[in-house]
Amino acid sequence: MVEGPGCTLNGEKIRSKVQRGQKVKEFRGSLTTNTQRNATNTISFQIFMGCPYTGVETLGKELFMYFGQRALRVHFGMDGSMRINPTDITSRKGSPPVLEIHLTNDTVSFFDSTVEIRLTEDCEQRVRAMESLDVCSCKFSFSHAEETVRRQSCRMLCDVLLDQAVLPGVGNIIKNEALFDSGLHPSVKVNQLTDTQLHHLVKMTRDFTLLFYKCRKTGSALNKHYKVYKRPQCGQCNGAVTVCRLGDNGRMTYFCDRCQTGDASEVNVSKLPTRNTLVGWAYQGSMGSNDHVAKREEEEWACQLCTLINQPMSKACDACLTPRPELPKDNVSPESSPFTRDLIKYPCNAFSKPQEGLKVNRRAAFGNTTLMFTDLSPKGKRSSPNYASGGWQDKSGALSKGESTMVSYSQPHKKMRIDHSPFSVSNKPHNGTHHNLSPPQNNAPTGVTQTQSPPSNPCCASHGRPSVLRLVTKQGDNKGRQFYTCSLPRETQCKFFEWADTHFPFCNHAKRCLMRTVLKLGPNNGRNFYMTAPKNPG
Repeated sequence: MVEGPGCTLNGEKIRSKVQRGQKVKEFRGSLTTNTQRNATNTISFQIFMGCPYTGVETLGKELFMYFGQRALRVHFGMDGSMRINPTDITSRKGSPPVLEIHLTNDTVSFFDSTVEIRLTEDCEQRVRAMESLDVCSCKFSFSHAEETVRRQSCRMLCDVLLDQAVLPGVGNIIKNEALFDSGLHPSVKVNQLTDTQLHHLVKMTRDFTLLFYKCRKTGSALNKHYKVYKRPQCGQCNGAVTVCRLGDNGRMTYFCDRCQTGDASEVNVSKLPTRNTLVGWAYQGSMGSNDHVAKREEEEWACQLCTLINQPMSKACDACLTPRPELPKDNVSPESSPFTRDLIKYPCNAFSKPQEGLKVNRRAAFGNTTLMFTDLSPKGKRSSPNYASGGWQDKSGALSKGESTMVSYSQPHKKMRIDHSPFSVSNKPHNGTHHNLSPPQNNAPTGVTQTQSPPSNPCCASHGRPSVLRLVTKQGDNKGRQFYTCSLPRETQCKFFEWADTHFPFCNHAKRCLMRTVLKLGPNNGRNFYMTAPKNPG
């Protein structure tokens, strides 16, 4: 299903690329073909001839194109799309456009969508009345959304979030991920939530919608942010994800029994984990603190005299002992900021305790210097190396006796890089023998073959990349069968094809069985089973 962010982006494309005032020259597409089924539509589209294009608006999953007193309502359905001045007259799946709007200078084509004729005044009133509930709108109101959700007191959360009359634009992806971020089971009812939990649920729905929108707009992968949706394991606790059909409409629902509870009284909003993404997740407002956001005093700083990079905990330069400069105080509160709560903030990694190091004073031609030696290898038994002698002292003479002792390698700290090569450090023990510390190599004994576990999916011959698993959706004898194909985009993918069900058994009709998954709640949830392929309706 094309959710609200995808519809909003389609409206933005039309608004930015199609100039207003252009007149309608012609309508084409499958909806305008002269058939008995489309006889009414063919006649109705004639009233748009010569009408000027006056604008476009979106509301949730609906797109409205205005042509004077009449408008077109477009719903993109499960996999609809839109193109402006397309060079190819077919969609990604090869299907022709359902409607082509030929204007004076531009052409707008809609694929796999439903189109209805409406009055412009009615569409504009609908948009004005519900734009504060649209999770994709800049005029979204938290208070109005919370009040509207609260009215659905006896309904389950999984049904309320998908109700386009309550929160327009929310789809199945947003529903599942927002419920996970809220720590609530999809079957929890609205009247079980406190005001704080309800506010947090609406905020998580809005936040993931913004993340959805930004990923689609920038072309980045959204599935990297999934925690439960279409995942076998939970992205938070690695527990099994339960998949079932839940609610009045039986929509596919994904949830984690460990991270989401059916008892709303057990959910503490202030202790819920937050996402480590680039979109507004670091913003806590009055609900939390910003302890996980880096402060200026927690960053490395450069000495103004000798330009040495010092650790955050150092109050003075390690080389020249120059005091750390004072940082300017920024007394800017989020409330007084001209930006909204949707401002992108960059959460940082947790700051661990600085590693212990050894400082050695050395005399050089330009004066006294301080060298900082830090060991980045895993902590174990340590021996104090002889830094003052100008090299590393061996713990024993095993290497000089020819024994094959594995020397662990760790990349030197940036303050320790005094040689030209970052991958070798000359060691000069007292016996004058040199040893090079280099990255460990995988030197397997002769005659021993080291095998790695092969990928679950076969690799295509042309690119050598793991293939992706697809499902046959076209009507025919093979509908529902699984197959492997090239993972690259359609423009660059090769013709690799391989059935994924060659090891599946045959049914009593001598046909290959199909694999299905148990969706009912119970001990067998998530298990796969074989079933007879349904008969072709044709």
